[in-house]
Amino acid sequence: MAAEIIEIDRPGEWPGDLTAYVKAAADAVGDVATYAELREDGALGDLDLGLRELLVGRLLRTFHATRLLDYEVGDVKADGLRRLTPQLLQDRQDKAFAAGVITAGEHEALRESSVFKTDPYVKYRVGKICVIGNRQPLHDRRIGDQFSFWGGEAQYSSELWSKSSSDRVKKLGRPALVVALLNASNPKVAVLSYRELIYPFVGSYIGLPEVGCQIDYEADVLGDQIESVWQPGDAEYDQFPRFPRS
Repeated sequence: MAAEIIEIDRPGEWPGDLTAYVKAAADAVGDVATYAELREDGALGDLDLGLRELLVGRLLRTFHATRLLDYEVGDVKADGLRRLTPQLLQDRQDKAFAAGVITAGEHEALRESSVFKTDPYVKYRVGKICVIGNRQPLHDRRIGDQFSFWGGEAQYSSELWSKSSSDRVKKLGRPALVVALLNASNPKVAVLSYRELIYPFVGSYIGLPEVGCQIDYEADVLGDQIESVWQPGDAEYDQFPRFPRS
């Protein structure tokens, strides 16, 4: 039997036990007008573990914005997403060089400009995959540079690229929104950057505007957890008019 898929922005599709739990939490909140107001006092934090327990055996639909070469789309569908590590960057660079996508000079420059060579705070980023935990921010907020940098912005952490004619490397591939189904039941693996996971669930249930969450997922995502990869020309991607088309 396939696992149930939970999407934060679609409370009408949640299973009954999850709906009842979130409703009880929402009833305890009282009247709030904004998502920022809901999160202000942190009063719902103690209810997060109960929510996580209800997510055991279920999968949370999330979104990872990136830029992929054609063969990398197949790689992601087959093998999934890997956490940020020096080996991940090296493997992508080596494969691109072997495929003739980047030159020897570009290959070497990427090695030297990596965040692992230049950023003393990289320890706070390593071992994580950044995903958007719900659909609403895709419609109404700036996603950032994730669509703009092939291989991820972690490759371009020095002034080398601002001075280099090889800046074309950043624009290799095409924008891609990877839809990943994650096990979010463990708060030490699916870590929210601000507050707990109960908050976007309650905010969505109440119908507040601008509900959103970022999840730092501290595990690799397997190929069978990739639901789809949306790119320009796909109806699912093109529903977001703010997304780049190339």
